[in-house]
Order: sequence, then C-alpha cells, then structure tokens
Amino acid sequence: MDKSVTETKIAAVIPARMGSNRYPGKPLINIKGLPMIEHVRRRTLLCHAFSEVVVATCDQEIFDIIREFGGEVIMTSPNHTMASDRVAEVAHILDCSHVVNVQGDEILTIPEDLTLMTNTINSNPDLPYLSATAIIENNEELSDPNIVKCVVTRSDKIVYCTRNISKLNFVNEFEPIRKLLGVFAYKRENLFEYGNLKRTPLEIKESIDILRIIENDLPMKSVLFSCGYPGINDPQEEQEIRGILQKDLQQSSVLEKILSMTKMIQLN
Repeated sequence: MDKSVTETKIAAVIPARMGSNRYPGKPLINIKGLPMIEHVRRRTLLCHAFSEVVVATCDQEIFDIIREFGGEVIMTSPNHTMASDRVAEVAHILDCSHVVNVQGDEILTIPEDLTLMTNTINSNPDLPYLSATAIIENNEELSDPNIVKCVVTRSDKIVYCTRNISKLNFVNEFEPIRKLLGVFAYKRENLFEYGNLKRTPLEIKESIDILRIIENDLPMKSVLFSCGYPGINDPQEEQEIRGILQKDLQQSSVLEKILSMTKMIQLN
C-alpha cells in the first residue's frame, strides 16, 4: 500500500479577530507580558505533533504582533462570521491532511490535551469532524452562556449543542452533557465541505460553529480532554483566568515554559 495514502499531516490554525461582540480587542489583552493570542500560539507550539502552527486573522494589529514574535500568520477575509469559516479559508493554502482549530481565546489549553486530539486523528484518520469536550463540573456551568454544552452519545458522537441547558436539573452526574471546548479538528476535505455549507438556523440562533455540521447530518466525534478550563469571553473571565494562571500548578508550569520561549526569541 502507498504510505502517502494513510499518512497524516496535521496543521494547527488559530483564528482570531479584534471585533468580538462580547469583548472587543481581546486577542491583544496583555497577560503576564504577552498578548493573549501569543499565549495560545505558544501553547499550541508546545504540542509537537503539528506540521505547522498558523494564526488566521483579518486584523492588521494581530498580524503585526504575531510577526513581531516570529510566528506564522495569514490575513483572511473580514467577512467571516464564524471562526471555522476563517480556518477553512486558510486550509486551502496549507499542506496537510487534517486541520486542528484552536480558538484564539483558549488561553488555558493544555499542550498534552492537544496531543490527545492529534493522537485520535492519527488513530482514526477517516473521521471527518472532531471536537474537544470536558466533564461538566457543577450546575452553574449548565446555565453559563459563555460555556457551550453538548450532548454526547455512548459512541462519543455529538448530537446537539446549546448555551443553556439548566432546565434539565441534573444532580451530581451530568452525563451525557459535556462542555464543548474551543478545539476542533477536521479532515481537510471535510473542512472545505463545511466552508461550502450555508449557515443553519440553530447555528445562527446559538452562535455555535459546529451546529452547522450537526444540522447537516454530518458526524462529529467527541474527544474528551483532561480539563475544561474557561476561555476569555468577557472581562470577568479574564480576571478568573489570571487567578488560575497564578494558583493552578499545571497552568503555572505551562506558563513558565511559555515565558521561557520569550527569552529564547530575545537571544536569537
């Protein structure tokens, strides 16, 4: 068998834009001396399974700051409503078999969890769509609109997503509901398929990218990550994340590695 037929080559794309509805300009907020988008890029680089790590943006400010740090960045159309559409545009010029979308506000993503995603792809290269999920920790998360919830079947298929599922009134055990995290993966040709689909009613109502996949009867697999840390959607979450970076031992360890990368860049 031709090895090239089954060989996987996984690129990471980090979509980011300044015009967030809930927190404009958040990609460049300064945290421990680095803009948020650079934190995310460096965490993604710490997962050594990617053939390349690219930031995708429509904003010159983000483009310039990534270039300043020596990163790879591509300008995209300003007309994309959803982050996955921005990723799909960039995928057309990448040399890869699969794309992992690490959302630009996922500042606490653990590199080992990204490796878990790439390992799943390597073991199941024909899976068209995958999404990171995490365990629900308490009832408050069920009604928090900043946390997307999803329904996961016994075969790890994601069949529904919403921002508020609190009416179900769970007690202690939250399965089959999980948190949907901002890390998605696609087989390259299926990402193009996604980009060609029209936006769907639930996607528009909930502002959740992957509902377009679900509403078109396309399969999406859940990949359970070890932790479901929050992203930054508003100033309150920013303060929460600053506290986690200071107090959480695992996060402090990753942060130390990221800041040491700055010293290496300066030496070069």
